[in-house]
Amino acid sequence: MSNPEELHDLSTQGELFSAECSFTWISPGPIEAGESIIPAKLTSVAARTFAALHLILGDLEFAEECLRAADNLGIPDNSNLHSKALIFSGVVVYARCFKSGVRALKLVPGDLTARGAPFDGTTHQYLIALRDKHVSHSVNDFEQCDAIAVMIGKPGSVWRDGSGIGVTKKQTVGISRALVLKAISHINALRLFLESELPAQRESLHAEFQANLAKTGMWEMAPIAKLSDRSRVAERRK
Repeated sequence: MSNPEELHDLSTQGELFSAECSFTWISPGPIEAGESIIPAKLTSVAARTFAALHLILGDLEFAEECLRAADNLGIPDNSNLHSKALIFSGVVVYARCFKSGVRALKLVPGDLTARGAPFDGTTHQYLIALRDKHVSHSVNDFEQCDAIAVMIGKPGSVWRDGSGIGVTKKQTVGISRALVLKAISHINALRLFLESELPAQRESLHAEFQANLAKTGMWEMAPIAKLSDRSRVAERRK
């Protein structure tokens, strides 16, 4: 059995990661000379939901960019490595915004519709089905393969065994260019709607933080970035 610590040491070599700290002023006051700006950690349900929404927005942006890049290559093409990879990546990342996981928030179609989101239910259902029934599992006609034996002869004669064994295979990406364009439009509209809700959530979260700070006077500095422990790749994120 391999040593998890050894795997962790190896897997930290040769990878770039991104880390950022961003914020929007709500009602800024004067900052005196010599004062520092330090991020404070927020851990409430509202805070975790707000953070999860940013991850979802990142996923939607990535999915949209993947599909746009695939469209720039031409019609979806199973034989084109880049086209197939971009479409599969975009579909998988879009779908995980709606799937259960450890995030404090997942998108729910009915809830989005109730909030007035421009939600294309038909395109959404196709993308989810494409991910579930083709990209993640092959249970449909987008992937076909049959074994064959080779016969030799000519019409009107007796055919004989050609001593050849092989397959007939047909594979498709599973999505047409028309559907790619509809998916791009759907994802873009959904992402812009969710971004429009951020200001109100930000103000509500700030009010919650102000009230707690006034009541307890306690706060904890937030780390800008934490290194991932790859020895725990099979475990759920805490």
